[in-house]
Amino acid sequence: MALLEVTDLTAGYSDTTIIEGINIRVEAGAITAIVGPNGCGKSTLLKSILRLARRFNGRVIFQEQEISDLPTYEIIRRGIAYVPQVNNVFSNLTVQENLEMGAYFRKDKEGIASDYEEIYTRFPELARRRRARAETLSGGERQLLAIGRALMGRPAALLLDEPLAFLAPKTAAFILERLQAIKTKGIGILLVEQNTFLALGAAAYGYVLNQGRCVMEGTGAALLADPALRERFLGVAKGV
Repeated sequence: MALLEVTDLTAGYSDTTIIEGINIRVEAGAITAIVGPNGCGKSTLLKSILRLARRFNGRVIFQEQEISDLPTYEIIRRGIAYVPQVNNVFSNLTVQENLEMGAYFRKDKEGIASDYEEIYTRFPELARRRRARAETLSGGERQLLAIGRALMGRPAALLLDEPLAFLAPKTAAFILERLQAIKTKGIGILLVEQNTFLALGAAAYGYVLNQGRCVMEGTGAALLADPALRERFLGVAKGV
């Protein structure tokens, strides 16, 4: 049984449909990528799982329980963390204060303290700047902080909306290395990303969206090797 499963999902905003008939599975301890051109509905898919977009049809199953109609706060409490593309840290708060916000609903003080140290061990860049305001961090450090804050909730699933956007290639590769380490804890990662090469290269499995529908799926390696995807979505000519 998949950690997270979306079945026949149609969703959008107000009365406008953005994605239609989407079926995806996210396995524990693996990265699943959602790729596709701008405006294809990738971010809407994530938001619909959290009920931040309007669901017209379909089901969302998490840890074998249907969560389709639960309020957003309850979905988060059950173990799904979401890191949006923008406004994903509190700029006027310190690194430490941001991490504290990630544990706001937890009551286990000893566990929280232990998790702070685990985050700082995992992300030493944050440990060195724990008293610095988030607004002073680099782009890569801000993404690490956003991910670290999400991990403070001890999620089973981590939903990331374009965490590599606006980052230099070296920094983007560095973030992906950290995600590969995070998945070893058994966390299922659903990665929405514009950079198809990097996302599919890191993913065990991937889905390609276009105009609100899933048009291709397969292992990350198989999709990257598929001539149709390379030509249609990556701009690589046949035979290259």
